[in-house]
Amino acid sequence: MSTSETVESGRGYNALWWAKVQSAGPLQVSPDTPAIPGLTRAAEPDGTSLWMLPTLPAGAGHSVLEELGMPPVAVEQPNETARVLSICVACCWPDRSGSAWPGVTGTLAQVKAVYAGLRGRPEQSSDLTLIIGSLRRLHATNWLLWNEKAGEVRLGPRVITWGPAQLVALREVCRVLPDPPPAVLAPPQAPTPAADPLPTSATAEEDE
Repeated sequence: MSTSETVESGRGYNALWWAKVQSAGPLQVSPDTPAIPGLTRAAEPDGTSLWMLPTLPAGAGHSVLEELGMPPVAVEQPNETARVLSICVACCWPDRSGSAWPGVTGTLAQVKAVYAGLRGRPEQSSDLTLIIGSLRRLHATNWLLWNEKAGEVRLGPRVITWGPAQLVALREVCRVLPDPPPAVLAPPQAPTPAADPLPTSATAEEDE
C-alpha cells in the first residue's frame, strides 16, 4: 500500500469513528482501541473499557456543542435537570482538587437527601418523580451513568470535557450544597456461572 493510500485509509478510519460518536454520543470501547485525533479518551476506573468523545475546542459555544451532539444539558426541564446534575456532582466528586472523572459511586438516597436539604424541607413523594426523570435524562445524554435497578449513580464520561473555569464554578456549587450522607452501596453481585453446553458423562449415562 502506498503512502497516499495509507493516509487516505487512516482518514477514512478516523471519519468512521467521528460519525459513530456524532450519531451515538460517547462510545464505550475496549482499552486497546487506537487513539483517534480529536477524540478524548476517558478510562473506566477498573481499566476494562474506556469512553471516546469529542475533544471540545477552547471556549466552545452552544452552537459548536450542538453540532458535536453535546448540548450543555438536556433541554427538557433544564432547571430541574441541572439541579440534579449539580447534586450528583456533589455526591460523586469527593476529591475536588482534580478532575471530576471518574469520581465515585453515589446513591439515590444521597441525591434525595441533598435535594430535600437544598429545598429546605423534608423529602416529599413528588421529589422522587422529578429526581428519577432528571437522572434518566442525564443518563441518556451521558452526563451521568445511572443504574436504576441498584439505585446508584456515577458521573458520566462527558464530565471529562469540563475545563478549569467550569470546575471552579462547580466547586463553588458543591461548597454551598448540603453535605450528602455517607453512601450505602449495594453489595457486589457474584457472577452467575454459565451453563455447561456439553453434557457430563453422568448426565449422558442417566439419559441412557
